[in-house]
Amino acid sequence: MPLASPNTSLIHRLSLTLWGLFLALLLALSVLGFAALTLAADHVVPRVIQQWAQLKAQTNESLLIQADASVRRLRTELVRRLDNAPPGTIKRFDGLFARSPDGLWRVRPQLVDPINAPTLYLRNGPDGLSDSEKLRAVVSYDLFREQGPALAPPFFSVYMDFVENGLMVYARGIDWGGNAEANASNAEYPTMLGSDPSRNPKRDVFWTPVYLDNQAHTWMVSVIAPLDWRGRWIGTVGHDVAIQTLIDSVNNNNGTAVQQLIMDGRANLLAYPQLRQRIADARGQLQISMLKDPVLAQVQRVVLAARADTGAGRTPDGSQWVAWSRIGGPDWFQVDVLPQARVNRLVLLSWVAMLVTGLLILLPMLWLLRRRVYALVSRPLLRVTRAVDALSQGHMPQPIALDSPDELGRLAAAFDAMVAELAQRREQLVMLAESDALTGLYNRRRFEDGLARFFKDNAGAEHQGAVLLFDLDEFKYVNDNFGHPAGDAMLVRVAGEIGALMRDTDMLCRLGGDEFAVFVPNATPAGVQALAERIVRTVAHTKLEIEGQTVHLTTSLGVANYPEHGQGVEELISHADMAMYQAKRLGKNRWHIYRPDHNAAQAMAARMAWNERIDRAFEHKLLRLHFQGVYRADNGELAHLEALLRMVDETDTSQCIFPSQFIGHAEKSGKILDIDHWVLRESIALLATHPGLPGLAVNISGRSLDDPDLPGFIAAQLAGQGVAPRRLLVELTETAAISDLRDAERFIDALRRTGCTLCLDDFGSGFASFAYLKHLKVDVLKIDGMFIRDLPREQGNQVFVRSIVEVARSMGQRTVAEFVEDAETLKLLREYGVDFVQGYYLDRPRANHPALGK
Repeated sequence: MPLASPNTSLIHRLSLTLWGLFLALLLALSVLGFAALTLAADHVVPRVIQQWAQLKAQTNESLLIQADASVRRLRTELVRRLDNAPPGTIKRFDGLFARSPDGLWRVRPQLVDPINAPTLYLRNGPDGLSDSEKLRAVVSYDLFREQGPALAPPFFSVYMDFVENGLMVYARGIDWGGNAEANASNAEYPTMLGSDPSRNPKRDVFWTPVYLDNQAHTWMVSVIAPLDWRGRWIGTVGHDVAIQTLIDSVNNNNGTAVQQLIMDGRANLLAYPQLRQRIADARGQLQISMLKDPVLAQVQRVVLAARADTGAGRTPDGSQWVAWSRIGGPDWFQVDVLPQARVNRLVLLSWVAMLVTGLLILLPMLWLLRRRVYALVSRPLLRVTRAVDALSQGHMPQPIALDSPDELGRLAAAFDAMVAELAQRREQLVMLAESDALTGLYNRRRFEDGLARFFKDNAGAEHQGAVLLFDLDEFKYVNDNFGHPAGDAMLVRVAGEIGALMRDTDMLCRLGGDEFAVFVPNATPAGVQALAERIVRTVAHTKLEIEGQTVHLTTSLGVANYPEHGQGVEELISHADMAMYQAKRLGKNRWHIYRPDHNAAQAMAARMAWNERIDRAFEHKLLRLHFQGVYRADNGELAHLEALLRMVDETDTSQCIFPSQFIGHAEKSGKILDIDHWVLRESIALLATHPGLPGLAVNISGRSLDDPDLPGFIAAQLAGQGVAPRRLLVELTETAAISDLRDAERFIDALRRTGCTLCLDDFGSGFASFAYLKHLKVDVLKIDGMFIRDLPREQGNQVFVRSIVEVARSMGQRTVAEFVEDAETLKLLREYGVDFVQGYYLDRPRANHPALGK
């Protein structure tokens, strides 16, 4: 199993999940926070600027209201004093006033005191001054002298207009009367025009428009009360109020975001920082409608359309917030304007501040959370993962030992227990992997490893040794006539007898079937020959009682000496094998030392003879298929048939030649590929002829793994015959598959694309580990028969079979057990969970299998 990549690591994904949740939370909080700030701004901003406008209006209107109240009080007081003037008041006129050379009446020069007393200019009428004029002049003079000095800014002056064209006025420090010219007149003043009964029949107190007083160099506004006495209009009482401070307070915005302005009820702009000069040029009568300013125009509409003393709202285009409040007295409006862009900027800055604050709070919390997750989950999980990775790579991991009661602790404890059990089972499997299940001798793999280790340890040294290969002559006769149990008993007996002849340094093994091998290290040729003689003689004297008959066997043994007959493992074994066959050709029951001159000619002759026989078999149609049933282990139903190849003996057509006699020659000559094609073609045709047959298994030679066209051939045959691919089971031997794992993997992948069912035959015969199964994506594992024979009496085989079944089930594969020859074996296989069974106890191979008749 490969190590987890960053993209597949659970810890990595958990970390990403935490960061993702953090970012999602931060994003959600940001969106909600921004929305909340926006909504809050929409509610708070109008209230704040409205409160600000009200506060400004209240601050400014207090003086104006005071002026309004003062004028009303003065008018009442003046009328009262006129009504109650004491006798002699008129006579005082000449003592207070005198006619100037220009014809105007003024305060006598010696009495002029502009700091403490009013001044006067008064036109002399055609008939002189009336008593009413004189009385009003004296009473007004006394009243203003008493109350005029009490004036405080921004009250600029207090005065009374005479309808006879005169003015009594007090303005601290200014001699209005003395400065008046001969043609001075107040007849057309706004104060007089506004007090005329024809224009002001209700006699309301009113305010003049704003004006710039040139003499005082300040902006003024006047509050005027019409003055009536004894049923006729006699003039006005008024206050001039300096509003320069008010205007300056608006114009001096001090860089605040809120823009202030003052407008009157007739939409005249009285104060606005950006338009000071234009307001001055218009003498305080600048019409907003004349400016063509879209912002001011919208502000004007919002304020006047509301018809309310105070309020707040947004301009129609949404660009400005507007708040206003009426200034009591002259009917003006204090207006505050806040651009929406400034609000948005404030919201954005607040949102950024909130985001930064959230980060400062959340980041430490996330760090603490990650530390906690690392301590509780990541670190224990890493320890578990490393242990799993070590196990998957074939190493035995150290115990995890988390010593915690939580889920990971229990998982680690379970894993440690499993590793301990696996270690014990691995020892058993290693023993099984190196031992022959029937005889207990070393197997082929262990034998070849021992030879390889000998050559490696003694590289360059002058050592001697030998390999002895022997098999039992006519062993097939025992199996065919007395059954496999009898053959197995003979093999066990021979193994025991020969084992008694071995030294501690000698290695005796069973290569498979009835073939044995002995490796004799550090032995002289004479010693090797003596051992070969003892082995042949011992086998010849070994006898076995079978069904009341005494069976004797002989052996043929070949010897290959090191270093004379080979420098490597394969070469030495191959030459010993050739020597064994040389012994057989010399008459069997003997031993023979390898001789190259004998081998080449004889091997060539045998190979040529078999090549010709295979060609004649194709030509005369002597190849046959026999069939053996494969049954479901649980209910005994037929699952499919296995096709077994036979060749009709041309010398005796009643006999068949088994594949073991000619397949080896066919593989060496390359004719095995033609045989595989014939078997596949006949099997697929048989499936087409018998649609009721569940399936048919065929064996493919290891040489066919090198044929890239074979999967296409199978697909074409299936399509041409109209056979469902899943009905064809293709069996590959394990040893052929793992000899070149990469080619086998490519071949199996190509076959899987055809839709065929794939089976790995003789599984366990080359067992070293189960690791290669993840590369060979097969559907069925057929357990090698050597593990099934004598299963009830072989504890090691039972462990091995159970392991194969467990591994296959965990990988989603099914299992087949062959060589089932008794009921006790079948019962055990069912208990182990084997899916399919095959053997003489259930069915024997035959050409006319009953399943083909359905």
